Amino acid sequence: MPRKTAEENRRHVLAVASRLYYQRGIRAVGMDLVVKESGVGNATVYRQFPTKDALASAYTQDRADAWFARMRQVADQADDPREKLLAIFTAVIEETRQPTFRGCPMLNTHTEFPDPQHPANRVAVTHEQRVRDWMRDLAADACASDPEQLADDLTLVLNGVYVTATVLGPQGPAQRTGELARRLIWTACDESGRA
Repeated sequence: MPRKTAEENRRHVLAVASRLYYQRGIRAVGMDLVVKESGVGNATVYRQFPTKDALASAYTQDRADAWFARMRQVADQADDPREKLLAIFTAVIEETRQPTFRGCPMLNTHTEFPDPQHPANRVAVTHEQRVRDWMRDLAADACASDPEQLADDLTLVLNGVYVTATVLGPQGPAQRTGELARRLIWTACDESGRA
């Protein structure tokens, strides 16, 4: 069997850590378990991720990048800017219905590492700000007279569905997310007079 490259090892260790961290929580998973589950040597893991904080930050960044890639792909399938926004919420609702769903990785990370100086916390906060800014840009395209306000409202709904679906399940109040998002978007567009 050919030896894996350093990048292949890095991706493999990160994938294993990602699964474990998302299932159990970052603080609950020690580096020894990541080493064991990944099937690579201690030295290989620590060469790629010198500390658990480095691995936690890489996990958080990887999840943030994957979320944006998925949501941009979903949004790009819609032509109408309002439908782009709505498509994001439709995708998130589907995400919460997966049997492996355990909440938003960014919100989970932020809860586990509340110190704003922690590198994983910084990644989570940066991601949340990027999401909010993206919502603002989409809201401006969608015709909202106050894209900042609509972005704030939609960010609250987005984070609310993640938390609510985690605690009460996807069949609870979270199932109304699409309806709420649609109402906010269309109301903002009607108020702009450009809908």
